[in-house]
Amino acid sequence: MIYELKDPAKAEAVFAGMEDTMIRSCLQGMMGGKIYVTDPEAPRAAMAFLAEFAFLAGEPDRELASFKPKGLVGMVPPDERWAALLDECWPGAYKMTRYAIKKHTVFDRKKLEAIVASLPAEYELRRIDGELYDACLESDQFEDNVCHFESKEQFLELGRGFAVLKDGVIVSAASSYTAFREGIEIEIDTEEEHRRKGLASAAGAALILSCLDDGLYPGWDAANLESVHLSEKLGYEFDREYPCYWLSEVFDRVIKDPDKSGWDAFCGRYQHPADARRIYEIRKKDGELYYHFVNPDNGEDYDLRMYPVGERTFGINEDDFELEFSDGCLTIAGNVCKKR
Repeated sequence: MIYELKDPAKAEAVFAGMEDTMIRSCLQGMMGGKIYVTDPEAPRAAMAFLAEFAFLAGEPDRELASFKPKGLVGMVPPDERWAALLDECWPGAYKMTRYAIKKHTVFDRKKLEAIVASLPAEYELRRIDGELYDACLESDQFEDNVCHFESKEQFLELGRGFAVLKDGVIVSAASSYTAFREGIEIEIDTEEEHRRKGLASAAGAALILSCLDDGLYPGWDAANLESVHLSEKLGYEFDREYPCYWLSEVFDRVIKDPDKSGWDAFCGRYQHPADARRIYEIRKKDGELYYHFVNPDNGEDYDLRMYPVGERTFGINEDDFELEFSDGCLTIAGNVCKKR
């Protein structure tokens, strides 16, 4: 059975030696972070869950590895034993590589100040206040810069950030993804057409300086190599690669023990109504349905498992759309494709 610890301190020993800032937030009871265990009295394994990330620790536990909090979740194993268990429990997970950045960085303030000063003259750098918080929250591009705080008031109290504006509109932002008592976890993003102009560097440098002024540590974890390179420009040092197993909301709606008697009728090739080159093929393999598609634009090949969320409706973990079958047709993202 899975329990949420009411006293997160009981799991301190399980996470000993793990420096991720979001684990610290959970252990400190901040930001709505939760600690899940199978033994609430003397846990030997635990999961720290905050925002979209679930960090596993301790002795590998199949029940805990099989547990998924609701919503989009990126499960992070601490070692190969946990990774092997996640491979078994979640064969449909979208496995990505992330990049850990070393903690305890000693920053060069003069270098950071020079980066801030290098912001092109046509842009404006502003600290994120209540007005800019609202603008970030309403933006698809910058929502993650503020959305993991429970309210605007909590962000302004515990978080911080800087936005770069062009003609009064946010085009880049660096802010607190999450917060813990001793610091923050940094989130940086920039609109596509404004990238490679030093905007993320300037906003990130301003945020780091702000943390240093208040005795806080600005933690950094990278989703891609571009983020690694940006961190190094600001003074951080790369540590290591690690896997992250992404599980989408489709797993919250999967039907257990579905009736598969009609699934053979769904198999076959379906043609996109507006592009004859786009052919979708539904295949059955080991009793499960798979969505096969070759992108004619770049030749990329997809073979993705389909998860039943209705009698004739299926979800895909890697993409936020559903596939729905009707007589001789397959509807994908609003496109009704006829069976060939």
